[in-house]
Amino acid sequence: MLEVKIPYRFKRDTMNYFINQVIDLDLKPKSQEIELDFTNLNFIEPAGVTILRNIVKWLQTRNVKITIIYPKKSTNATKFLDDAMFFFPLVDRTLYPNSSVRPTTLKLQDVTVESSHQWLEMNFAPWLSGRTNLILESFNDIKMCFGEIFNNIKDHANENIGCIFAQHFPNINKIKISISDFGVGIPNTIRRIHPSLDDSQAIELAIQEGISSESQPSNRGAGLHTLIHNVVLNYNGEVQIRSFNGVLTCEKNEDGHIRVNSYKNKGVYPGTFIEVILDTEQFSEVYNEEEEFEWGL
Repeated sequence: MLEVKIPYRFKRDTMNYFINQVIDLDLKPKSQEIELDFTNLNFIEPAGVTILRNIVKWLQTRNVKITIIYPKKSTNATKFLDDAMFFFPLVDRTLYPNSSVRPTTLKLQDVTVESSHQWLEMNFAPWLSGRTNLILESFNDIKMCFGEIFNNIKDHANENIGCIFAQHFPNINKIKISISDFGVGIPNTIRRIHPSLDDSQAIELAIQEGISSESQPSNRGAGLHTLIHNVVLNYNGEVQIRSFNGVLTCEKNEDGHIRVNSYKNKGVYPGTFIEVILDTEQFSEVYNEEEEFEWGL
């Protein structure tokens, strides 16, 4: 059995240590029995929750037996994971008796492409509305953006499933949402047409208008380009994409334009990870025009 200690701080920028412990350079599990030890974990960010869940699922689909070691008395990090419902699918229960989903987080769950529209309408938008006290119609653009992420999953994933987690940070007016899948990855999809590109170059091409989504001919020109444009320019946010050795980050520069930074990562991420950070101060109420018209009579 391979024993793996979860890092002290689990973040999107420190995940390589964990991934390299369980996946070899040929993208195969290093063992068919892996023990994950959570006793050293002190902090985990929202991206880390999604990444950890996605890697565990990736291993399980390859028939790896997963066992866990955890502190009997909850720590801040293990309690956060338990409240997020990370451990529930592994042991068919929460680890601690008083664990429940926090109001500031959206339950960690797997969403299929086929059920994504319903999830956006019935889970995602109501949670955003509850966190911001804005009506549901105020999030139509954001729902469209995440609909494009699911289109992207449909285009390049072996299984049409995305693992999703979100957290609201009211003290800094931010919402962080991360989605991951363990499909063939954006670079491999792009290289079907542009075989000479490396992973980071392929992701950079994927975000250009007319390239990112091929789920339907009418969708070409939408996809990741639309997602990044709306998140960065309309919501003063940030988008990070990781797929295999490629990493790409988009944020607003000093001139108010989108700054794109791409590079080769030291570790390999199997599939695609996308994190979206939104500035809640950029959210605005959308009013029902028909109701306004009736009041004007």
